[in-house]
Amino acid sequence: MPKWLTPSRLVLASFALFIILGAALLSLPAMQGPEGVAPLDCLFTATSAVCVTGLITVDTATAWSSWGQGLILVMLQAGGLGIMTFSVALLYLARMRPGPRTHLALKGALGPVPGGEIGRLVSDVLMYTFLLEGVGAAILFVRFLADFPAPTAGALAVFHSISAFCNAGFSLFGDNLVGYATDPTVNLVILGLVVLGGLGFVVLRELVGRLRRSPENPRRRLSLQARLVLFTTGALIVGGMVALLLAEWLGKGPAWQQGPWTLLFQAITPRTAGFNTVPMGQLTNASLVVIMVLMFIGASPGSCGGGIKTTTIAVLWSLAVNRLRGRSGAEAWGRTVPERQVEMALLLVLGTAATLLVAVVLLSAVGLADGGHMRGDFISLAFEATSALGTVGLSLGATPMLTPAGKVIIILLMFLGRLGPLAFVYSVAQSLRDPGYRLAEERVIMG
Repeated sequence: MPKWLTPSRLVLASFALFIILGAALLSLPAMQGPEGVAPLDCLFTATSAVCVTGLITVDTATAWSSWGQGLILVMLQAGGLGIMTFSVALLYLARMRPGPRTHLALKGALGPVPGGEIGRLVSDVLMYTFLLEGVGAAILFVRFLADFPAPTAGALAVFHSISAFCNAGFSLFGDNLVGYATDPTVNLVILGLVVLGGLGFVVLRELVGRLRRSPENPRRRLSLQARLVLFTTGALIVGGMVALLLAEWLGKGPAWQQGPWTLLFQAITPRTAGFNTVPMGQLTNASLVVIMVLMFIGASPGSCGGGIKTTTIAVLWSLAVNRLRGRSGAEAWGRTVPERQVEMALLLVLGTAATLLVAVVLLSAVGLADGGHMRGDFISLAFEATSALGTVGLSLGATPMLTPAGKVIIILLMFLGRLGPLAFVYSVAQSLRDPGYRLAEERVIMG
């Protein structure tokens, strides 16, 4: 392998090639519905599927044939697990050994894991994924049988189960899941798959390992990674639900009157899943801001989701609390997070926020396809940009109305949101070296 092909570049190239291949296949007449789909929309859909985002410019249920929908399902499944995971799995199945750079790329995608366990980790990832998706599909199939014929119910169940676990947000219903807003079975299955798919495969594997308690495998304390992920995930779900309740109640929005299912669903899915059980346009502006914050944070490292990740926000929160107490560093559960990781968390948040700001400015300049530049368009464009960068898929309906240049911006945001943080953290980790000296200090006025 050439030296210039670093692990991060290998991952980026894999995803880019898969997107191009998917777009080319979607351009075939057999993949499209009777009205046909423009090449740019094919590229948009392929990017959204591979980057497990869920934003669409054409209706998934009507614009694509059954072959096209099947291809979208394959792309979001591959994108959710990661191209590198599948590549390494195929190498192991073929009794070949991936090189050290592929190992590094896989570690970047799934999290820190000893090199000797990578083969086992890949097999566990595939096993957990297909098992959970299978269970979810079986339950959804039984529920959908009450509304559709068996073949249709089976297709809907499989599609939505995979889409939920991969945090993709693609739906074959024209109104997403609004028709099942108060259905406990659909809500519990979809939300359960979304949360499990967003925890991260390393954390999921650690939790399963604790259930296999035996004399040879004693139950050990959860790692700091797992604790931060679980605590932050729970805090964001509860905090998001309370914030949405207050925002809808104070703003006299309709969502809070539809019961706890709607608020719980919208508190969980903005963290990169993209399903919705209430039309986004009905929510108050305050609720949209809350959802944008949740989309910006996203899921956990090594998962199917995007965003700056739960551990990043947890480390920065710990740093802020410690500073207010007069202590330095980020600490949690008797452990100190290395200073370099705190620096990477700060750089990741700043870099992601700067990217989002530039994108919103560009989208506002490009405008919508109807030439509109109304003041009310700003929150819609900012919402779409945040959804794309967080690989969420929630929309206020502005994406299909974008100009071609606007669609290209969203495509780039989806790609950067899925792979940018990984490549960014890897490049920063490679460049953070102690020069062996420190320049003279000089104070500046703050605040």
